[in-house]
Amino acid sequence: MMWRLRSAVNRIRGIFRQPVGRGSLYRVESLRRSAGSLANSDSKEKNSLSVDKGIKIYEKRQLETRGGRKSNFFTLRNIVILIVLFLTFVYIHLSGYSVKSFYVSIFIYIVLTLYLLIIERFREKVEIEEEIKEIKTEREREHGVFLDKVKEIDQLEKNQLEDIILKNSEDYDIKVWKVGRATSLLIGKRTPRNKVDIDISEGIYSNLVSRTHGVLNKVNGVWYYEDLGSQNGSGIEKKSDRRKVKLKRNTPIKVESGDIIYLATTKILLK
Repeated sequence: MMWRLRSAVNRIRGIFRQPVGRGSLYRVESLRRSAGSLANSDSKEKNSLSVDKGIKIYEKRQLETRGGRKSNFFTLRNIVILIVLFLTFVYIHLSGYSVKSFYVSIFIYIVLTLYLLIIERFREKVEIEEEIKEIKTEREREHGVFLDKVKEIDQLEKNQLEDIILKNSEDYDIKVWKVGRATSLLIGKRTPRNKVDIDISEGIYSNLVSRTHGVLNKVNGVWYYEDLGSQNGSGIEKKSDRRKVKLKRNTPIKVESGDIIYLATTKILLK
């Protein structure tokens, strides 16, 4: 009998017992996360509003510092006009509203109207034209600077070296080296103890070329050639004037695509 009563009580307790297992914890955690996300979204909206407000304040200050004049009614001109109008009303009142006072007041009003309609408008037009001219000048200057930069970049790209070509006495190509991403190329003759990037050993007059004859270095996008104290020296033939010039030892000289470097009598073309 007691056993049956206990089982019935346990069943009743099981019906009214709240589940506190893993699912409820997940639900609590999800509710907490959703509440946190809502709070974060509210804070983001507030931050965005504050940022927009700050941007507007900054733009307003920039306009003021750039010369954007704030509209101020109480300028010297407006004060003078108000004084003239006030004195006109006083004159009309003191003259007893006579016909003469009305004519004088009409004349004054006409003069003021013509001043505001013609002289002030003309002055505003002149100021606007001057501002437009200044803006155009500034834009032209910026455009000129931009074009100069574009030309400079274009010139640098044109002067970049892609190939180094070894020529023979009849101006035929003997060997071609790809420059790639190299920034320094040692020119000479390769031996077991001497490693170079551009090996001139295949040239007809390679016996006149030193083992480390010269070097090509790229600095800030510009290529320079330097003779490393070779025995028979180096020369250059610029593509602009095609004059052969003997180079000083250990003195870098700017080179471009189309120039020809002479290692003694061996000719290499930069392309």
